[in-house]
Amino acid sequence: MKKPLLLSFSILVGLAASAQCTPDPLYADSVFGVWPDTTENFKAGFLGQFYSDTLNLIVPDNAANIPADPPYPNFPLDSIQLLSVNGLPPGLAVNCNSQTAAACTYLPAQLGCGLIEGIPTALGTYPIDLTVRAWSTITIVVPIPVSQEITFGGYEIVVSELNTGISMPVATALANVRNVPNPFSTRTSIEFNAGKAGSARVRVFDMVGEEVWGQTVQTKVGANKVAFEGGDLPAGVYLYKIESGSATFTGRMALQR
Repeated sequence: MKKPLLLSFSILVGLAASAQCTPDPLYADSVFGVWPDTTENFKAGFLGQFYSDTLNLIVPDNAANIPADPPYPNFPLDSIQLLSVNGLPPGLAVNCNSQTAAACTYLPAQLGCGLIEGIPTALGTYPIDLTVRAWSTITIVVPIPVSQEITFGGYEIVVSELNTGISMPVATALANVRNVPNPFSTRTSIEFNAGKAGSARVRVFDMVGEEVWGQTVQTKVGANKVAFEGGDLPAGVYLYKIESGSATFTGRMALQR
């Protein structure tokens, strides 16, 4: 993923607490993460047409898991609250399914969701940034709540004209490649869309380039899924590579114990 937006969960203007969404149980086994990630990104919208996309998220239990340079210190998180969102297409709004009495607040290790909905009123490509506040508690003599604001970027929503012509898009060999859940603790699925039926080689490497797993699969046109078990592999970041004809894709996944 380009930048694993830890909390890109409920992004839009007019943060509301009355959204009704159902988290996708596919992600329940993940340690933490946000889906879609910044590689998959949000689906495109069309001018004047109703838009809806669901964010699934699991907040990490420790600030050290938040992607940052330099990294954040090792301390437990109590919650994360979405404070503001910038750059959304006009006409869209985010609705938070808050997990606490506070607006737009999510708790660690609990699968949650939010909705991006509305009718886009302007064409264009809209980069999206959001600011969250991470809460923790430190104890010196008595417990003291502390917080840190964090801003994330890396997402975008593209709004275009609705094409009512009869021309068909050219099928690509590999598209919508991802693994879910990511990070994962025991098992993940490597998913991709194939433009034509055939075979694909799926391999997993450690960060020094050693192949730790491989499988050749028969693909069908459209969505394909290959299961990968972490087994006895140590926790860490791994690369997965898909080769189908002349098309290749390499992605990253995190195994956490």
